[in-house]
Amino acid sequence: MGLAVKICGVLLVLALAFVAGCDDHFRTVWHGQKLASGNTIKLTSFNLVWGIEHDDRDVHMDSFAVEYVTAEPNANAVRREAEAAQVFELVRPVSEQWGFRFASMSAFPTLQRKGRYDLYQFERQADGRWSFKRSDAKVFADD
Repeated sequence: MGLAVKICGVLLVLALAFVAGCDDHFRTVWHGQKLASGNTIKLTSFNLVWGIEHDDRDVHMDSFAVEYVTAEPNANAVRREAEAAQVFELVRPVSEQWGFRFASMSAFPTLQRKGRYDLYQFERQADGRWSFKRSDAKVFADD
C-alpha cells in the first residue's frame, strides 16, 4: 500500500507540473472567412443563444451570436459598420430560416479579447428588413 501512495504522489506531481507548463501557451481557434468585399475576417465564435432572462424562457429572443476579428481594426466607424453588415450576411439566411428576430455580433480588433470592441445588435423589422445598432463595449481583463 505504501508503494501505491508513492506512485500516486509522483503522478500527481507530474500532472501538476504538466498543467503549470501549459499556462498561457494556447492559441485562439479561428476560421478565416472571406467577405464580399474581398477582405478576410477571423471568425472566432458562432453560437446559438437561448432567450432567457432570470430563468424565464422566451423563445422569441433566441438568436445567433457571432464574434470575429475585424479585417481593418483602424477603420473608421462607417467602414467597420459596412464590414459588420457583410459579416451579418453569413448568418442572416439561417436566422431567417429559424424564424429569429435578433442577432448579435462582436467585432474585436485582435485575437486577444481585451480592450474595446464594437457590439452590433441586429433586429428584423415587421416588414422583414434587418436593422442594427452599434455600441462600444470593453472587455476588462488582466494580463
